[in-house]
Amino acid sequence: MIFQFKSKLQKKDREPYTTIYLVRHCNPDYSLEAKLGSENMPLSEVGLKQRKFLTKKLLTLDIDLIYTSAFKRAKETAELFAKQVKKRAVVDPRFNEIDWLEWHRVKFFHIAEENRHKHLKGYRKMDKKLDEIQATARLALTDIYRKNKGKTVAVFSHGNLIKAIITGVLDADIIGFLSLEIFQSSISKLMIDKDGVVKINFINSVGHLKNPPLEDLFITLKS
Repeated sequence: MIFQFKSKLQKKDREPYTTIYLVRHCNPDYSLEAKLGSENMPLSEVGLKQRKFLTKKLLTLDIDLIYTSAFKRAKETAELFAKQVKKRAVVDPRFNEIDWLEWHRVKFFHIAEENRHKHLKGYRKMDKKLDEIQATARLALTDIYRKNKGKTVAVFSHGNLIKAIITGVLDADIIGFLSLEIFQSSISKLMIDKDGVVKINFINSVGHLKNPPLEDLFITLKS
């Protein structure tokens, strides 16, 4: 992906734009994870209800192409929308969930950037791992962009993968990654101009849901 700073450019100089919507899957049935494995968990009853509201929103976005991870919860999330717009969802394992086990409560807002690594055990190891994940995610996104210039694409994926893409665009380190939450059924929007300059328009839009997501997710993190 090419990242540049430009100024005093007219809209016509940057067209055509490629729009990529990063869509996190709806709520899966976690009670089946032990039996079926993470990859094969279907959507829960709550997830199926979320999917209806998500699909209604996606139908307003003039999406040309659909990509989805190979995980069942992502494919099922995309399924209803693909059926309604009569488009085939392309299954792409590059957008599968990332296995990330190192979770920490991040409380470094008041600490200078050059000192943050001193307060997070394993900072350098985790940051190196994240660099590799971000590079892989950028390559996948770049490929989607190059194959679909000027089009609007929906990518149905997972929280960690979407975080890797967004923090990769922002050039954020592991603390930025750990500090970002991507809600289930959320939509994040990227726009890329003809030269590959990318802009994040919004992250984590969930206004289409009838019930707001649980925002206090600290209870899920290890101390």
